Amino acid sequence: MKNTVFINSIIKAIFILMLLIFFFIKNEELYLRLLILAFILLIICNIAKNICNLLNKPKIANFFHKLFIITFIILVISFLIVWSYIEIINKRYFDLIFTIPFWIFIVYIIRKYFFGIKNSLKQSNKKSRFNFKMIVSSFLVVSVLLVGIVCLFLGIKDTYYINKKTKNYLTTTAYYNNYEIYDFSDRDGTTYRLIYTYKVGNSEYTIKTDYGSGSIPDINSKRQIKYNPNNPSEAVFLGTNKNKMLIYFGAFFLLGGMVFVLGFLYIWGIFDKVRINILGLYIGIVFLIVGGGIISLQLGEVSSLISVIKQMKFWFLIPVIFIIIGTFQIIKCLFFERLEISSSKKRKNI
Repeated sequence: MKNTVFINSIIKAIFILMLLIFFFIKNEELYLRLLILAFILLIICNIAKNICNLLNKPKIANFFHKLFIITFIILVISFLIVWSYIEIINKRYFDLIFTIPFWIFIVYIIRKYFFGIKNSLKQSNKKSRFNFKMIVSSFLVVSVLLVGIVCLFLGIKDTYYINKKTKNYLTTTAYYNNYEIYDFSDRDGTTYRLIYTYKVGNSEYTIKTDYGSGSIPDINSKRQIKYNPNNPSEAVFLGTNKNKMLIYFGAFFLLGGMVFVLGFLYIWGIFDKVRINILGLYIGIVFLIVGGGIISLQLGEVSSLISVIKQMKFWFLIPVIFIIIGTFQIIKCLFFERLEISSSKKRKNI
């Protein structure tokens, strides 16, 4: 049984590794290549660990497990440092709040894997009234949920305000014709503020996206906008904007946090009498929403799905993979796992 688990893990990891190598070869941007390379190293460590477990080499497997953890910690810390640096130099100090759950998470991981033995020895000599792991885990989950709630609140509030303000605005078509670097912190120039032009009467006006885009559309690509008939220079985009992206990320944090909540409930046996795998089903729904959300945000920038594919290029495979995994997981939990449960009960009765 254990060998089957290791083999399944190796096959899945090899598939992901092939995709990462494909992305690495196709991508020409240095920072993305370094990021993909870090993930490739993580996957290789995971494959090596499972192969060693399959061959019954626990010491070597433990070495690759530690290498995996160290690489993961370095990757997350590097990401957090860059993220925090960008927010600080742009004086977006409020946005630093969103990094707090990740800092707590990485501190917890470091403490668990590098100082766990010492702490366990102390706890064996001295009884503690508090479960430190439970406190840290709960605080981390609550922090992630709060970040999601704050993002959703701000996104929905501003969306409501804009919809109310633009209620009497008129709709027209704007055409892409230029771009500028999103902010001065983007030194490699890979995030763009897209510039569109639109006409009202004999006058021409420009409108810029209020968020950074990772790709540039074709010249004269269309987007629908709403403008103020009393002052045509005032306009907003229909579809994707800063507030809708905030709603998406808020939902992402909230859904991600709920995975841990359901995990705790699953451990406590709350779902023991439920025939459906609730946790697995929820994870499938999350994957489906994340993949669909990415495509939906891109569709808000262009006019058709074909344009999304042209704009995202091979990166379009990522949300597609999320949707496939999510759909497979949902079908599996709703039908196949229930059949397995019923068949196992029949075997016991026999």
